[in-house]
This record gives sequence, C-alpha cells and structure tokens, in this order.
Amino acid sequence: MIHYIIQIVAFQLLFIILYDLFLNKETFFTWNRLYLLITPILSFVLPLLKIKAIQETIPEGYFIELPAVLLNGYSQDTAFDGGTLQEVVIIGTQPINLVSLLLNIWIIGVGISLGLFIFKMIKIQRLKRSGTIKRFNGIKIVTLPNTDTAFSFFNTMFIGENLSENQRTSILLHENIHIKQYHSLDLLFFEIQRIICWFNPLVYIYQNKMMMLQEYTADAKAVYQSDKKSYYQDLLAQVFQTENISFINTFFNHSLIKKRIIMLQKSKSKQIAKIKYLFLLPVIAIMLFYTACTSEAVNAQETADSVTSTDSEVLQSIQDLKEVIARQGTITEEEQKALKSVLQLTTSKGSGDLHFEDKLEREEVPFAVIERVPTFPGCSGLESNDELKKCMSSKISQHVGKEFDASVSKESGLTGDIKIFVSFKIDKKGDVVNIRSRAPSPSLQKEAIRVIETLPRMIPGEQKGKAVGVLYSLPILFKIEE
Repeated sequence: MIHYIIQIVAFQLLFIILYDLFLNKETFFTWNRLYLLITPILSFVLPLLKIKAIQETIPEGYFIELPAVLLNGYSQDTAFDGGTLQEVVIIGTQPINLVSLLLNIWIIGVGISLGLFIFKMIKIQRLKRSGTIKRFNGIKIVTLPNTDTAFSFFNTMFIGENLSENQRTSILLHENIHIKQYHSLDLLFFEIQRIICWFNPLVYIYQNKMMMLQEYTADAKAVYQSDKKSYYQDLLAQVFQTENISFINTFFNHSLIKKRIIMLQKSKSKQIAKIKYLFLLPVIAIMLFYTACTSEAVNAQETADSVTSTDSEVLQSIQDLKEVIARQGTITEEEQKALKSVLQLTTSKGSGDLHFEDKLEREEVPFAVIERVPTFPGCSGLESNDELKKCMSSKISQHVGKEFDASVSKESGLTGDIKIFVSFKIDKKGDVVNIRSRAPSPSLQKEAIRVIETLPRMIPGEQKGKAVGVLYSLPILFKIEE
C-alpha cells in the first residue's frame, strides 16, 4: 500500500510539472479543466494497471518452490507429500506496529478534514440565513449585510450590500459563468480528495490551480459581455474581504487579481498549440511501463522468499513429474541425472538454493522414491511410509510449537501472517544437520534455526538396505496478532 501511495504522489507531481511547463499559460480553458480533472484520477488508476504485453517483454528470473502441504492441524485426511513437512502455526502478539500506527494517523486526519469540511458547509448555511434571498433566472442571490464580499456556491450567489451597482453588475456576470459551468463541482471533487488524501500536498496544489483556471474562464467570458475597462477597474479598485472557504468561487481574491488581469490581456492561443496535450501520451506510456515492471509485495512471505506462485506452469510440471516417479517406484541413474538438471535450471541460484543447496549426487535420495523415510522417536512402531510420514510431521509440529519463543515477535516489527521457511537434512546417522532458514526478520530466522537444532536424533532413512540422508523443508506460519 505504501508503494502504491508513493506512485500516486509521483504521478501527480509529474502531471503538475507537465501542466506548468506546457499548458498553464494557454487559453484553452476547457481543455485545461479536463486535464486537471482527469490526471488525478489517472494517478490512482495507472499504478493498478499491469499490462501483460509489457510484462512479457521483461525477462525475469527462474525460481522454484516445493509445494507445501498446508495441514494446519485441522485435517488428518490430507496426504503428506514430498519432503515438505506439515506447516506449524504459532500465535504471537505485537502491541504496536508501524502499519497500524500509520493507519490510525490516517483515520485521525480524515476525521479532522471531514470536520473542517462540515464546518465550512455550516458557515455557508449561516451566511445564507443571515442575508436577504432573491431569485433571478433560477439563481439565488443572497445579499449579505454590512460586507463587501462576493462569491458563489453552486446556484447561489453571495454579494455584500456595500458593493456599488457597477461592481454588482460585473460580479453577477462573472459569478453567473461559475454557476452555469458547474465550477463548484470541480472544487468539491478536490475537496473530497483533500479529505481522503489529506497528507498529499499535491491535492491542494491541484485545487488551487483549478480555482485559478476557473477565474480565468469566468473573466474571459464575462469581459465580452461588459466594458473591459470598467471590468479592470472593478478588479483594481480595492482589496475586498473574502470568505476563506476552499470550495467556493470568490470574485475578489487579492492574490489572483494580478494573474487574472495578465491572462485577460493575453492573446488567444493558436489552435496548433493544442498539440501540447499530446505530450500526455508518452508520459502515460512511461508510467504504464513502470507499473508493469514493478509490483508491491503483498505480504512479508513474498518479500522474504522472493518466489513465484506455485501455480506456475514450471512448478506444476515438476509436481506432475514427482507423481510419475512415485508411481514408478524406482528411478534409473539417467533419470536421476536428468532430474538434477531440471532442478538446477529451475532455481535462481542453482545448487545455492534454499531447498537444493546440498549436492544430490552424494547421498541424498529423492523423498518420493525412498524405501523407508527417517523415523522420529516414538514413531518406530509404525510400518508403512505413509504412517511414518504423518507421525513424523505431527511430532515435529508439536516440537516446534512447544519450543518456539513467541516473544521474538516483539523485535520483528511485523504483524499478520508471517511465513518462515526452514530447510534441514537428516543425515545417515539420524542427526539434524545443514539447517537453514529464511524469514522476514533476523530474530525470527535465528529462532527458527535454534528450534530445529533442538530436534532429537532420528532413525535415518534407508534405501536398498543402506542409511541415506534426506532433505526436508518446514514452513512455519507465524501469526502476530495486534
């Protein structure tokens, strides 16, 4: 989510820079209005688009993940498969974390922003009740006592009674343009964004640029219906007070008066200048390419393990191959060599991979074809491999669940479902060796290794009457509750 927010801010910044460089000084007010309304929406949508055609042109590494059996202790009917042991579920606690803290801050900010918006709406209603209301051509005109303010909100004009008749004429022309073009909807659109994305300063910049553009639009249309000289004089006559409400159209805004006069004096932009809007197309293309190349990690497991989904065609083919070997019951020397070549080609680091780091040609036998699997103490009375596998999985799960120190979660700063992967080998003597672990934090990684080191000596596996080493992978699901 944080990565998504960063992309939104970056895209909005790029759109604003493009607007200031090429479009801000043009008199294509309608086009500029569409630009300011559409680009904020695009900044929310583009990071979510992952165009497959672009992704397919980007080379990606090859990874392999042995399919895990997710028993979770809830089903005894699930078959134990390969060298992947039953997943161990551990419940930990985490009093506070950065994600929940940021979420709480965002909620507080939304609440404050919403409260300010409601206060502004109440302020407008109070002004309406304090003045005299008249209707003219479907427009409400509220005359406010003892003030010279002037602004509009949707189909209502607010005009101070201290204004002269000439000023009132210019204001009526100007504010009527705001009402007819529904400018209040534009400002309300950005006001909603300010409530939701109160932390994003670019939303405020967008709203200010829209307010300025609306004044340019209203001035340009109003000046053709009145005397340009008197219109200028009304703008320059004095500094009038205004209501400080971000989503109303104020006629007298001292900070904008100079810019409005400059824009009124500016010659109308030539039609050829509209070609500048085409600059938006390569910018969007670059954004789409960027979003296709990057993706946010959806959970700590994917970040820590950097593996692809087990639904990939390569992994499915490997799973099918394992089933064929298991049905066959034996494997030739040539088949062993071919299988090792497949494993090397489908791992990112070859023999350095977590699950295949040890050399298979020395003493390890593929788990699917081993005649007798290693036996956990207390499971020796069982005969079949299936019974031994299930018993060993259950015993190791109980051992890890009992020995794992849940307090290490306080050092991790993580929350939710955290996946830890541990690989180890039961050698010819039955000892647990070559323990390796991958976890989202060093403390969880060290704790997982420590727990596996406390496993008792096993009865080693056998192949054709000889003791052999067998590799295992143990997924540990660590649930850190807030």
